[in-house]
Amino acid sequence: MKSRFLAAAAVAAILAATGARADELKDLKAQAAALEKQNAALAKRIAKLEKRQAADEKKVRRGHVAALRAAPSPNPKSFLDMVTKGPAEILGGDGPLTWNGITLFGTFDAGLGWVSHGLPENGKNYEGQSLINKYTRGPRFGIAQNNLSQTSLGIKGEHEILPGLSGVFLASTGINPQSGQLADMPGTLVDNQGLPRSAYSFSGDGGRGGQAFNDQLFVGLHSLEFGQLTFGRHRSFTTDMVGAYDPAGAAYAFSPIGFNGQLLAGLGATEDARWDDSLKYKIAYGPARFGAMYKFADGNGGCNYVATPNAPTPQVCYAPHNDAYQFDIGATFGAFDIDAVYGVFHQAVVIAGGNAPLSAAQLAGASLFTSNAGAVTASTTASNAGTLQANISDDQGAAVAAKYAWEQFKFFAGYDFEQATNPHDNLGIGATNDQGGYRLSTVNNFAYPHAKILQTEWTGVRYAYDPRTEIAFSLYHTGQNQYGAAAQNATCSAKTQRGKAPQCAGDLYAGSVYVDYHFTKRFDAYGGVEVSNVEGGLASGFNYYTNWAPTAGVRYSF
Repeated sequence: MKSRFLAAAAVAAILAATGARADELKDLKAQAAALEKQNAALAKRIAKLEKRQAADEKKVRRGHVAALRAAPSPNPKSFLDMVTKGPAEILGGDGPLTWNGITLFGTFDAGLGWVSHGLPENGKNYEGQSLINKYTRGPRFGIAQNNLSQTSLGIKGEHEILPGLSGVFLASTGINPQSGQLADMPGTLVDNQGLPRSAYSFSGDGGRGGQAFNDQLFVGLHSLEFGQLTFGRHRSFTTDMVGAYDPAGAAYAFSPIGFNGQLLAGLGATEDARWDDSLKYKIAYGPARFGAMYKFADGNGGCNYVATPNAPTPQVCYAPHNDAYQFDIGATFGAFDIDAVYGVFHQAVVIAGGNAPLSAAQLAGASLFTSNAGAVTASTTASNAGTLQANISDDQGAAVAAKYAWEQFKFFAGYDFEQATNPHDNLGIGATNDQGGYRLSTVNNFAYPHAKILQTEWTGVRYAYDPRTEIAFSLYHTGQNQYGAAAQNATCSAKTQRGKAPQCAGDLYAGSVYVDYHFTKRFDAYGGVEVSNVEGGLASGFNYYTNWAPTAGVRYSF
């Protein structure tokens, strides 16, 4: 009996122990399941944070800036920092039209304007009529396009292909909002061919020639460590300088250096504000930055017909030598920015005769070739329809500009020096070195018996009146030396402005003020006035010497 009791007790003890262990195992399993659930939640949070960090790093690599806030900002200085960067950088940030690193962007800018001296509008003109023009006549009121920004459409993208290395591309073009045509300033000259001066519509020379992508079109690589190298059609560093250091933000309606690329962006030739067949390299290290550009020779160098192109007489043809290079060096020290640019452009093209269309005789086929030694050869073709006449030069220039932000103010100042000489290599009749591939039918390689020098100074201030309202005030001056031959210089003593030759010393003065109010980060309204005046050689052949141009409009950016 006793043995049975002991056996039963042992079994009970074993069962009790087993039950305790089962309960302990059950608890351990429950704890393990809870830990597993916590680990899964932590892993999910870590993955989310890593994804957010990768997105932030990608934005930093792209160099995007913060978009303007729709609601008023409590800090006017931060508002000023954003809006005074210029339209190109404002449009640079990711927006609702970004998908997998591909961003569609654009601007529409139009309004109304009055000019004291203007011309009937040309649908290919993208710069308005604010700056005094050689052929202008009476007062005009009407649509004023692209006043603060060029109306444009573009697409860009960046995709990481290796850690720290991305492929990038950009394609953008300028459009005329009043006509829907692509920006094509050389085309305005073609439209006036053979017409009397009294029948001209607005015309001029420019760096956009009706190309499908007349602004920029490039592809390349961006490295966090080694910078960015791209290939294609680029804005020059001097064009970038206008956007960054012009107090008027390169506005066509309020800035002569934004309106006329000859004064800075194009090193003396407005068509060279953008370079085809070029490489562009940029890198930043700490507060310093450096850039270099090179343009390969392209196009057709043209020929010199000794008699007529159809006669069996000798002709001399030329290879294109329109290569170019630029260097930029700059730095940012807190609220102070500074950049300096130096560049050279061979066989630069400037439409001759003060942006003159072909005469009736030239349109009918009369052509002139002038070599860089001064020899003149006349020839005749069946027709010169759709062609242009041009002065050719080797250009070099240097510019330095700075800006400083203090409280609600940002101060700007800059200086540009440009020199044009007769080209080392002739460009001939039939050359296609003009923007948009327009052919040249009258070519002068001896337009500068002495070096032509243009010097431009500018200054101004932008003031953030409140987080939505900004006021910009700007002053500009360009001086030209006397560079003609003795016979040309003889007219420089004439008492009247119109009597002076274009090779005489002269001056351009301009000033502007405008107010820009931002309803949202994408929609703003503006109004202001520019006054411009020309004197001496820079006023040669002008109908009038002063132009008043009040303008108001709206701009939408996406």
